[in-house]
Amino acid sequence: MPNDPQRFVFVLFDGFSNMVLASALEPLRAAKGLPNGPGINWDICTIDGAPVISSSGLIITPQSALPKISNASNVDYLVIVSGYGMRDHATAKVRARLQNAAQHARNIIGLDTAAWILGRCDMLRGRAATIHWQELDQFAEHFPDIAVSHDRFVQDGKLITSGGASTVMELMLHILAQQFGPAVAFDVSNLFVYDAENQYHLTRGADRLHGSGGDDLRRAVGAMMSSIETPVPLADIAKKAGCSLRTLDRIFQNNLHMSPGKYYQMLRLGRARDLARATDLPLSTIALQTGFTSSATLSRAFSKTFNTTIRAIRAIRKIQ
Repeated sequence: MPNDPQRFVFVLFDGFSNMVLASALEPLRAAKGLPNGPGINWDICTIDGAPVISSSGLIITPQSALPKISNASNVDYLVIVSGYGMRDHATAKVRARLQNAAQHARNIIGLDTAAWILGRCDMLRGRAATIHWQELDQFAEHFPDIAVSHDRFVQDGKLITSGGASTVMELMLHILAQQFGPAVAFDVSNLFVYDAENQYHLTRGADRLHGSGGDDLRRAVGAMMSSIETPVPLADIAKKAGCSLRTLDRIFQNNLHMSPGKYYQMLRLGRARDLARATDLPLSTIALQTGFTSSATLSRAFSKTFNTTIRAIRAIRKIQ
C-alpha cells in the first residue's frame, strides 16, 4: 500500500448536503488520527472562492478558489460535491475550471448529484457512472452516452461516482482500504458504524466484512479493546473469538493484512497517544494504563511506530 500522503480537494456547490460532505470528510479525519494513521490532507474550496450554502442553510467559507488550489500542485482526489440545483451549476465558467482542475487530478469523484455536473463537463462520455437514486432516471435520459448504473458507487478509470450519504461513506472506506490497507478502513468503520465488541453480529453499516472469519475477527477485536490496560495472551483472545490461535492469525492476515499481535499493540499504542495528547499523566502511568511493563518499553514501541516521542507530542500540544 502507498505511504505517500494523499491530497483531497473538495469543490462544493450551493445546495450540497451536509451529510454527504461529512460522510466523505470525517472518515479521512478519523483515518488520519488513527495509530500510525496515514498521511491525508484536504482543502475545501468553491469554483470562485465565494462562500457556499448547503441544502439546510449552513454557510461554509472555503479555504480558496479551485484554480488556485488545483494549479498549486497535483491532486490525488478531486471531489465534486453537489446536491440540489445541479442542473444550474454547470455554466461555461464552471465547466472550464473543472476541466482544467481535472488535468491536475489523479482521480475525480462526483458525490450525490455531482455526476450530472461531470456529465455536463463531458468527463463521463462512454463511461459507467451513478448518481443519487432520485435522479437516476433523469440522468440516464439526459446523458444517453453514459452507462448509468444502480450500484452504490462506480469506478471507471479515474472517474468515481456515488449517490447519497450512506453510499459515500462506503466509497470512502473503499478508498481508505485501497490506499492504506483494510485495517485502516476497518478501524474507521468501527468509529462510525458499530461497536466491534457488542455489535459484531450485525450486518448494518458501510464496511461489513465479507470474508471468512469476519465474526471471529470482530469478537477478537472486542476482546482486545476491553483488555488494553491488562493485555491477555493471544491464545485467550482466540478462545474468546471462538477459534484456534492458528485460525486467528489467518483471519487477521486475510482481513487486515497484519498479525493479531501487531494489531493488538497498535490499539494499545493508539490509547497511549490519546493519553499523551489529552492528559498530563506521567509516562509511567500511561505505560501502566496501556499494558506496557515500563516507561522505557512504551517509549521504544511508541518511537518505532510513530517516529516521534510522547514528549514531542506534548510539546506541540503546549504550543497550540
